[in-house]
Amino acid sequence: MPEALKMPEPELIDHAGLDSAVYLRIYLMGLKIFVPIAFLAWAVLVPVNYTNDTLKIAQLVSNVTASDIDKLSISNVPLKSQRFWTHIVMAYAFTFWTCRVLLKEYEKVASMRLQFLSAEGRRPDQFTVLVRNVPPDPDESVSELVEHFFLVNHPHHYLTHQVCFCSNIIYSVNIFGRKLSI
Repeated sequence: MPEALKMPEPELIDHAGLDSAVYLRIYLMGLKIFVPIAFLAWAVLVPVNYTNDTLKIAQLVSNVTASDIDKLSISNVPLKSQRFWTHIVMAYAFTFWTCRVLLKEYEKVASMRLQFLSAEGRRPDQFTVLVRNVPPDPDESVSELVEHFFLVNHPHHYLTHQVCFCSNIIYSVNIFGRKLSI
């Protein structure tokens, strides 16, 4: 993973495919969203919340339990305080920032996908579909059923198919993959 982060995006796409580049962009997008929001929250909201004594007064007057971390939260702001406006403004700012970053990333990924599909020749792995448990038909073989289905439903996009009857290898690879994911 660290090598993939250091690799230029076009090289990563050539080496591991577009999905890998998009996957890394998702992680980086999370940082683009989280880091500025965390900075603003610590720079603006934490001082606004910490400088109030609402929880301290509530502990003295009534039976309220609060820890030191609670002083950093909105619960330390008194009711009907003008400091709530800070929370409202920051909530809108956080929402705006998140939507803006999501929009920019979506535009970039859509552009990358269009470039990728238009720049390369058609490869089978771009359009591969796995069909399982085809119901038997006494009049046609499984191969004929699959071909007929795709020719009827996708006449302009269907190229070819390959039937695998001995699925022991596929089954063992599937079991191995499930064990790895646990």
